[in-house]
Amino acid sequence: MLGHHCGKKVILTIGNLVERKGHDMVIKALPKVLRVVPDAIYLIVGDGACRPKLEDLASEMGVRDHVVLAGYLSDHHLPEIYALGDVFVMPSRARIENCDVEGFGLVFLEASACGKPVIAGRSGGIPDAVDHGVTGYLVDPGDPDEIAEYLIRILQDPTLAGRLGESGRKRVLREFTWDHFASKLRQILSSVVDEQSSRTANL
Repeated sequence: MLGHHCGKKVILTIGNLVERKGHDMVIKALPKVLRVVPDAIYLIVGDGACRPKLEDLASEMGVRDHVVLAGYLSDHHLPEIYALGDVFVMPSRARIENCDVEGFGLVFLEASACGKPVIAGRSGGIPDAVDHGVTGYLVDPGDPDEIAEYLIRILQDPTLAGRLGESGRKRVLREFTWDHFASKLRQILSSVVDEQSSRTANL
């Protein structure tokens, strides 16, 4: 997939190419990243209406040779795709005027489950999926400089990247398994039943 880019530092995003996901902000952050980490490559997996705009933006920013648009790949390939990345980034932003807001952020848990540090936009339900400073970092999705700062921090420090990735993996195994959700659901249902019983007894 990366061809002659093998051995580079890989910044990874997986998701539909729509404005909400913030691919453009990562591309705008790349010049600053490349000044410090010149062997960085931005691998974008996914397809969508914004692809031509992203290609044009990469050219305008002078980073086209460092941006790989891989297109759509099936879920079957996801583990090997995540394995390619040194850091997963998706600075999703809320577009309130279009009622377009990121939900829970399952993709960040997928990256964490694969032991990858994550950088995410501070919007919608994403903060529930990313523990800032523990499994990755939450950033202002409209600030390329802040995105660049955290990308550089992770790419330059393998020990930090490893610690964030390992913490993310442990958190997923601890808090986001089906057994954990089933236990939570039982607790919720039990509390609802207890409250209903209490109300009935007081009638």
